[in-house]
Amino acid sequence: MDHQQAEQLTAVEKYLLDELAPEERDEVEEHFFDCQECATDLRATAGFMAAAKKEFKANPVAKPGGVSKGRSPFASLWPSMLVWSALAACLLIIAYQYTVVYPRFQSEISQLTAPEILPSLSLVGGNSRGGQVPAATLEASHDFLLLVDIPTQDRFSSYACLLYSPSGSLSWRVEVPAQSARDTISIRVPPAGRPSGEYTLAVQGNMDPKIAPGGPPVELARYRFNLNTHN
Repeated sequence: MDHQQAEQLTAVEKYLLDELAPEERDEVEEHFFDCQECATDLRATAGFMAAAKKEFKANPVAKPGGVSKGRSPFASLWPSMLVWSALAACLLIIAYQYTVVYPRFQSEISQLTAPEILPSLSLVGGNSRGGQVPAATLEASHDFLLLVDIPTQDRFSSYACLLYSPSGSLSWRVEVPAQSARDTISIRVPPAGRPSGEYTLAVQGNMDPKIAPGGPPVELARYRFNLNTHN
């Protein structure tokens, strides 16, 4: 089933109202997993139905009847007015989600699923013992890849890379399995908290508990690099 067939079938409404045959229901559920638009419609419609049921249950519509003496003839209308006001508010929320929230989410999802070429900064054969400090100029709002070679040893069961900002504070830490450390690793560096300046990447080895139980991490290398960020 594709999206057009699901729309023609009004799959979302019939699914929530349990009006589908068992084989149709299975096919529709499989489509919901693959179709982001239908999944969004399903969540929004289910939310609206749940809110409507809750309001009708909390404020049942009064049955027509005689007006008691001394009571305003409009008093019996208040529960109905409250219900319809609540439904109107739900409709406004759903409209906002469809016109603002969901288009933004769809845009972000399409960016995540689309191929992208990221800038990179290589620390391979770097400056742990001195030498030239590599540098890169990057957009402040973009990720970039940090390429690192880890000096592996058999006594370590895993490794860790720790990034220190120009102020010397720890920005983040990422664990590296021993298997991955055998080759050059690529670390995606997010844009948050990334001012211009000189950074330091420390590489640590975590002792194999079979060799040294409870042994502290051992620093293996420190790599410096400069970042110049711009908007």
